[in-house]
Amino acid sequence: MTSFSADRPVSDPKEDLLGYAPFAENLAKAIRRYPGSDPLVLALHGPWGSGKSTVLNFVIHYLGQVPENDRPVIVTFNPWWFSGQESLARAFLGQLQAVLPGKSARFEKLGDLLGDFAEGIGGLIDLSGMTGGVGAKLGNLIGMAAKRKPKDVPALKAEISQILKEAGKRILVVIDDIDRLTPEETRQLFTVIKALADFPNVVYLLAFDREVAAQAIEQQGGLPGERYLEKIIQVPFELPHIDRVAIRGALFERLNQILVGTPDSLFDQSYWENVYYEGIDPLIKVPRDIVRLTNTLSITYPAVQGEVNPVDFIALEAIRVFLPDLYVIIRSNPHRFVGHGEGLNDIDREAAQAFHQRWENEIPEPLRESMRSLVVSVFPKVGLILSPSPLGIIQRGFDSSVTSEWRRKLRACHSDIFPIYFRLSLPPGTVSRQEMETLLSLAGSLVDFKNALIQAKSERRPDGLSKARALLERLLDHVEHDIPEENVPTIIQAILDVGDDLIDPNDEKGFLDVGNEFRASRLVYHLLKRLPRDRRTKVLSLAIEEGRAIVVQLLILQVLDQEHSKAEMSHATLTMPAEDIATLKEAWIERVRAISRESTLLHHQKLPQLLALWKHWGDANEVREWCNRITKSNEGLLGFLSKFLQHRKSFALGDPTVRIKPRLNPYWLKDYIDTKDVAQRLLEMDRNRLIPDTAREAVFQYLKEYEMLEAGKDPDAPFAFDE
Repeated sequence: MTSFSADRPVSDPKEDLLGYAPFAENLAKAIRRYPGSDPLVLALHGPWGSGKSTVLNFVIHYLGQVPENDRPVIVTFNPWWFSGQESLARAFLGQLQAVLPGKSARFEKLGDLLGDFAEGIGGLIDLSGMTGGVGAKLGNLIGMAAKRKPKDVPALKAEISQILKEAGKRILVVIDDIDRLTPEETRQLFTVIKALADFPNVVYLLAFDREVAAQAIEQQGGLPGERYLEKIIQVPFELPHIDRVAIRGALFERLNQILVGTPDSLFDQSYWENVYYEGIDPLIKVPRDIVRLTNTLSITYPAVQGEVNPVDFIALEAIRVFLPDLYVIIRSNPHRFVGHGEGLNDIDREAAQAFHQRWENEIPEPLRESMRSLVVSVFPKVGLILSPSPLGIIQRGFDSSVTSEWRRKLRACHSDIFPIYFRLSLPPGTVSRQEMETLLSLAGSLVDFKNALIQAKSERRPDGLSKARALLERLLDHVEHDIPEENVPTIIQAILDVGDDLIDPNDEKGFLDVGNEFRASRLVYHLLKRLPRDRRTKVLSLAIEEGRAIVVQLLILQVLDQEHSKAEMSHATLTMPAEDIATLKEAWIERVRAISRESTLLHHQKLPQLLALWKHWGDANEVREWCNRITKSNEGLLGFLSKFLQHRKSFALGDPTVRIKPRLNPYWLKDYIDTKDVAQRLLEMDRNRLIPDTAREAVFQYLKEYEMLEAGKDPDAPFAFDE
């Protein structure tokens, strides 16, 4: 497996993904076959991060494959390791002193000689190119030299040269990372090489960005950088041009290793190609860009694998690595990027356009168009904002089926999924993809599936919502593709049995939100459409007959009823015939009748809705008889009234304070009970102090609004309670 790290180039040609190996092999052969003992300085030029270090490693590898007698002694020197130290000259000579004596008996005498030579010449070399900090140390160096015994530097150099010549063994000095040095250190290093480049049988192989080195020399010494280098470098080589296909191939191979274990259903090849070629590809210019991106992904992606869309994640991580300012903008302004982009008025639209145009203008011009394409691909809302219709109005956004598919595909553009990309973990209470897969795997067992839904009702998220709410919403995302047809009846039966148990007022956020009963009925409706038409009525009938979720049942029947009303105008395809719906209503009434014989119906959270539909679809007298029977006892009456007590929000003109007002209009109950008789009973119970605190608000409100009715006032009229 190809291994990458930020500063560890590839060393084995077998892992060559960029086509550098043939070039490196030929360069190794040229070095080995270089005739004579004259010194030679070679240079390998290429921009930062383009793969120079990899080529050097390949050269060393190929030289290591030849017979030992024909193999040069290789000394590697990385000046960057000594960056910031006083003497690169001493460091370089010290490296020769450390390596050469151990390579051959013919080099044993070099140890002390190189040490003396370093002591004698090191300071002089530093001073020959002194500027800035080096020159400031002139006094110290002269003082140190005065205390030491003088060295015969020419004699030492001649003796070292004679040993190297007689040894007849070629030495290859490989120097890398020159373009990481400061300008001062770059000038100092080339001064060292210039002074020591005439040792016999020594070949230097230097790797650096020529433009960077030339600028450093000009900045430090005022000399023409290119001409200065030409006097030192005898044979320059340009790093072979990397074909874009090779760059992509190297990136894709590494990405494939990182993505191992990613569910196939999450990876859309067509979407990947669009995102990569339009947005990511321009960011990957040199091999080191591959290293930077894949190293990042190898750390971040495993933490969220299976919980994010891999294409979106790679795209956002690419932005984080190469354009961190844009990444911060996206992370800090989710409302500008997630969602469908519908419903913006002119002011909001102009503000949104100005926002997106600002970050666009801050991107370097060569990348501006590709980054716009990338952001629009990941966040379609941005495309709607930046590309309005000719009339100046943002074109229609995405319908619920599209946004549902975004969530199913774990796209970053869905508000529920967006935080995962930036937290690198699931927010507390979030339904994970693994949890969804587990729930869907239980669909073959009615009992297990019901228990899972009930359990979710008891689990609360940090925002106070239940996990049941999230499960119902996420299940809808999977109806079309991930639920086998044979499991559809089981899920319908489970929901129409325990769906009412999932109703929780705390799961309703604000005026426009709906309850879990509506989420459950919508899910059943779409599941029904998965079944063949000749099976739908039978499956729904059985689920109603055996289920206890009578509110969810009535809601699905209402939806089917409304479908017929709309079809008369739109000629839409009907889910089932009208006569079948009538039969299902009868089955529902029978189910309510059976439950009404138990005490549980009185305690149902949605009792007013149930009674209204029971009366509308069935026998009104039967409903009134049940209400009279249940309210005969004081306990039953108080429980009955409490189900009709409402708490409504109200606002006063000019006052932003939200007020919660109780409402219980006896008129709402006229079809179920004798409202006058109930008022008299409540007054009598109040006189006898028989009303518990839990029922006091409902009783007080009933009597208050009863008195208003008796006085000819309508409690439901606007401002009826403002006097």
